[in-house]
Amino acid sequence: MKFWELVRNNKLLFTVVVLLEILFAVGSATSSYIIQFAYNQLVKNLLTGFLLFIISSILLSFFAAVLASVATYLFSRISQNGIHQIRHRLVQRYYHYKAPKVAEMENELNSNLQLVTRNYADQVLSIMQSCFLLITSISSLLLMNWMLMILALVLSVVTLYIPHLTRSKNSMATKQLSSKNSAYLLVIEDWINGLEELRKYLAFNKLNEIMQKESDNLEKSFVKRQKIISIADFLNGCANSFSQIAILLLAAILFFNHQIAFGVVIAAGNFSSAILSCLLTTTTALTRIQSVRGINQQLTELQHVKKEQANANSESICSINICNLGYSFKNGETISYPDITIKKGEKVLLCGDSGVGKSTLFKLILGKLQPTEGKIIFKDKEGQVISPNYAQIGYIPQDGTLFPTSIINNITMFNDKLRRLVKTTVKENELEKDLAGMPDGVETEIDLDVNNFSGGQKQKIILARNEVHDFPIIMADEATSAIDAQSSYQILKHLVSSDKTVIVIAHNLNPATEKLFDRKIYLTNKR
Repeated sequence: MKFWELVRNNKLLFTVVVLLEILFAVGSATSSYIIQFAYNQLVKNLLTGFLLFIISSILLSFFAAVLASVATYLFSRISQNGIHQIRHRLVQRYYHYKAPKVAEMENELNSNLQLVTRNYADQVLSIMQSCFLLITSISSLLLMNWMLMILALVLSVVTLYIPHLTRSKNSMATKQLSSKNSAYLLVIEDWINGLEELRKYLAFNKLNEIMQKESDNLEKSFVKRQKIISIADFLNGCANSFSQIAILLLAAILFFNHQIAFGVVIAAGNFSSAILSCLLTTTTALTRIQSVRGINQQLTELQHVKKEQANANSESICSINICNLGYSFKNGETISYPDITIKKGEKVLLCGDSGVGKSTLFKLILGKLQPTEGKIIFKDKEGQVISPNYAQIGYIPQDGTLFPTSIINNITMFNDKLRRLVKTTVKENELEKDLAGMPDGVETEIDLDVNNFSGGQKQKIILARNEVHDFPIIMADEATSAIDAQSSYQILKHLVSSDKTVIVIAHNLNPATEKLFDRKIYLTNKR
C-alpha cells in the first residue's frame, strides 16, 4: 500500500477528507487562540467577556471534533477500498501463478493486510491530521510571539527525527512476527486437518507439543516487536515532554519580561500541549509505518503480475519426451526415471509399486515441480521444442477439488456455454445413476462441511469436468480408485476411445481394463 494509491482510490473523497481535516485544524487552533482573550478578561474582572470567549472556544472545539470524526469515517472507506483492491490483485496472482500453501495465503490476505491497515493506512490519517493541526498551532504562536514559533519549529524537527533511531529494528521485528504467524498457520493446517486421527490414537500430547512450540515462537516475536515499539514510544514521550516544558518556560520568561500578556501564557500552554501531542502522534505513526515497511514492500511485489509470453496450445504438442529425469526430495531421497516418449493420441497406462514416483512424474510434467536433473521436452509436429500451456492439460489428481456450489457448476466451472454438454458427459462418466437418487439432479448443492458425496461420486464429477472442457491431453492419477470396477471400466473405455493423449496412473486394474491402453509403462525403484 502506498500513499498515492490511497489518493487515487477516490480522489474526490480524499479531497473532502483533506478539506475536513484543514477545517478541523483551523477550528481547534482558533478555539485555543481565543482562550488568551478569555483569561485577559478574567484578569480585568470582566466575567461576561470571560464566559463569552470560553463558550465560543467550547463550541469551536465541538465543531472541530465533529469534522474530525466525519473525516475519519470517510478515510476508512478509502483505506478499506484500497485493501480490497490489494486482496483482489493478490488473488489474481494466486490464480495466474503457482499459489503458496493455504496458510501462507491466509497470512497474506488477512494477517498482513490487518497489520498494514493498522500500521500504515490508519497512521497516514493520523499524520495528515497532526500536520494540519501542527501548522495552524505554530502559526498561532507566531501571532502571539515570534520566539515561541521559532522554538516550536526547532523542537518539532528534533522530535520528528526520533523514529529514525528504531526504524530498522522495528521493521525487522514486524517482518519476523509475520513470518512466525505464517509458520503457526502452517502448523495448524498440517496438524489440525488430521485431528480425527490424532484423537483416534490418543496423540494429544504430541499435538500439544507441536502447537505449543510454534505458539511460543509467535509469542516471542510479538513480545520482541512490542518491546521495540515501547522503546520508541518512550523516546518519543521524553522528547515531547521536554519540548512542552521548554515552550512553557519560554512563555513564562516572556511574560515576566512584559513581552506578552497573561492570557498568552495560558494559550501558549494549550498550543504547546497541542503541538507536542501532534508530534507524539506523528512520531508514533511514523514508527508504526516503518515497522511494516518490509511487509508493505512484500505485498507490493506480490501484487505485480507479469504478463507471460503466450505458450503453445496443448493441441500442438505432438510428443512428450522424458530425458535423464531425476528429482530429489528435501529429505535426501532421489527418484530417477527411464527415458520415455509419449506421442500425440497415445493411451498410456503408468504402473508401479507405491513410492516409485508416479504422481511426482505427473507434477514434473505439469511444471508443478522442477527436476533436479534431466528435463522434460515438449515437441510440435515439426520436432521443434515448444513451451506448453499447462492450463490446457487436463490433470485429474488423486484428491480433486470440489466447490460449495451445484454439481453442474462444478462440472462446467461456471462456464454457462458448456451447460448443454453436461447431460451427455454425466452419462459417459457413469454419474447418471447417482443423480437419479437426487431430487435436484445436477443442481444438487455440494456441502463440503457435511461431505454429502461419496469418494466415487466426487471422482465422477471431476472426470466429467475434464471431459466437458475437452482438454487435448488428459493426465489422470488414480482417477477411478474409488469407483467400482464395472463403472471404472466404462469410464476408461470412453476416455481412451477419443483422439486425445491419455496418461493414466492406476494399479490393480483387471486385464480387460488394461487392454484398453496402447501400452503399459511399469516404473521401478531407481534411487
